[in-house]
Amino acid sequence: MFFRLKETRSGQVLKLVESYRDDTARPRHRAVVSLGNAPLARADWKPVAKAVEDRLYGRETLLARELIADHAAWVDRIVRQVGSEGRWQPFASPAPEEECLDGVRALAVSHTDTAELGPVLSGWETWKRLGMPEVLSTLGFNRSQSQAAAISVINRLADPTSEHSLLDWYRRTGLPELMGNALRGASDDRFYRVSDLLLARQGDIERHLRERQSSLFNLERTVLLYDLTNTHFEGLCPRNPKAKRGANKQKRNDCAQIVVGMVFDQYGFEMAHKIFEGNRNDGKSLVEMISELNAATEPAKEKPLVVMDAGVATRKNLNLLHEHGFGYLVNDSRGQRQRYLDMFREQQAFKIVQGRASKAPVWVRVMDDPHAADLDGDRPERIVLCKSEPRGAKEHAIVSNAERRFLDALGKLATRVEKKQMKARSKIEQAIGRIQARHPRARKFYTIELHNEADGLRLRWTRDDQRLAEAADLWGCYVLRTDEQTLNEHELWQLYISLTQAEDGFKALKTDLGLRPNPHHKEERVDAHVFICVLAYHLLKNILWTLEQKGDHRNWETLKRVLRTHCYTTILLPTRNGQTHRIRKAGQPEECQKSIYRNLGIDWGGMPCHRSVIRAAPVQSENHARHTTL
Repeated sequence: MFFRLKETRSGQVLKLVESYRDDTARPRHRAVVSLGNAPLARADWKPVAKAVEDRLYGRETLLARELIADHAAWVDRIVRQVGSEGRWQPFASPAPEEECLDGVRALAVSHTDTAELGPVLSGWETWKRLGMPEVLSTLGFNRSQSQAAAISVINRLADPTSEHSLLDWYRRTGLPELMGNALRGASDDRFYRVSDLLLARQGDIERHLRERQSSLFNLERTVLLYDLTNTHFEGLCPRNPKAKRGANKQKRNDCAQIVVGMVFDQYGFEMAHKIFEGNRNDGKSLVEMISELNAATEPAKEKPLVVMDAGVATRKNLNLLHEHGFGYLVNDSRGQRQRYLDMFREQQAFKIVQGRASKAPVWVRVMDDPHAADLDGDRPERIVLCKSEPRGAKEHAIVSNAERRFLDALGKLATRVEKKQMKARSKIEQAIGRIQARHPRARKFYTIELHNEADGLRLRWTRDDQRLAEAADLWGCYVLRTDEQTLNEHELWQLYISLTQAEDGFKALKTDLGLRPNPHHKEERVDAHVFICVLAYHLLKNILWTLEQKGDHRNWETLKRVLRTHCYTTILLPTRNGQTHRIRKAGQPEECQKSIYRNLGIDWGGMPCHRSVIRAAPVQSENHARHTTL
């Protein structure tokens, strides 16, 4: 075998060619496989071609060929493509006599080119169930672009990697068989180009997915959840004006970042999203996001209730929602709960939230806001006072740890002052200020004084126990605010807790789907990366929701671990008469995998299968070629 570079109208194509003699003993050539514009260096042609030939004809054990890493990767790729296409048949020699089972040489049976199938099969079937091939075709995507989009999105779901690695990942999965596309060539530009196309049609695609998910599961969307997260970059990103340093939720304040605002429904399905600068304040994002909120609710006759957390729930934003016809249920900022201290102390006025028999109790109390006159607004509002034991224990632990660190820092400073390692009052006061700045949770409970005593300066501090006791009375307490007038306290609390669906969505985007860190630098590439992750989230949520309706509540990481052992492979069955049957097919899924497929409506028995028979050359003419494809 050898490589040949052929000129075509679309450019140069690298082909692996095999020489043989026909029935008249004349030399002939036949193409083994076409590699498109694969960047295989000319110096590597000969060793790679020889290694591929040895591999295809089963001579590896005889020659024990050792290859460098680059050559081995090319050999694996070419052999895998030959097997998946199923068109080429090698010239085989008669098999030696050995023990056979129904004519099959049992000890010579083997398999090769195994590729992961389970996770990508789930992703591909969900992609089709969501009608993505049809909608992309309607939006002007050709077949190649539509499949490249599917590969990019399913990769985020199954095994997130960069665009540079997508082709190699794709060929190591069962997607080529499922899609019927070997993706010849080695250029990863197709994935960048298709990401640009997807981003350009973001509005149409998100509108389709909103409607499709709703029709598949008959969702009644009466609540929208709005929240924000951020994703950082590994680099300066000078060409992205949105890349700014800001408060990072993962404490990566050393990195530039972007902020992503997302709208979910109460079930956790994504409705819309928008990307902001990395230093954008949460409370200022809603002004730009309001158009996405309006688009996400069309053509509903009555606009849903919007649930938001304290960072977004400014009075200006509440007025903005009211102007656009949205109701709201928000969490007041932590500083506002002090105004309701006396009401929180009236334990007899609270009720335990219903339906939480196996969980720690939460007490709620609904009432008209007694401080409504102090607010900027002319609409009636109610508040829900909530008390949670687990949240109270968490706040107590946080304050206790903060107090311990604060006192430890003060103790070290006092020792330095006592030993006269710090003598200047101005320097000591600066050190006190730095300690207070580093420990804001604890400093408000302490008064620090610097005294002149006979033997020099001394640092003294006292704790305000009354203020600490008042703060302790509010640990675990929070205030919900709404303009909704018909729901009771239990229903309002349950609606607010649905905000955890948004938190779960962000967690899935960041951990399962590889949203962070963002590997791109250009603004359009960054935005496209976020959108592809969002599309993968639609697949993920569709899978999980479908399984939850069947009583399967496992997370995606667990499901992937179960599905990964279901693979495609090429089975080699050599027979006593010299024939070798090559069967490329999906394995039989295990019962645990069948259960998942059954719940997802996936037909694992209809996987594409390639079969071929290799016939040995007659003994009297070793160069005579006979091969049959079944």
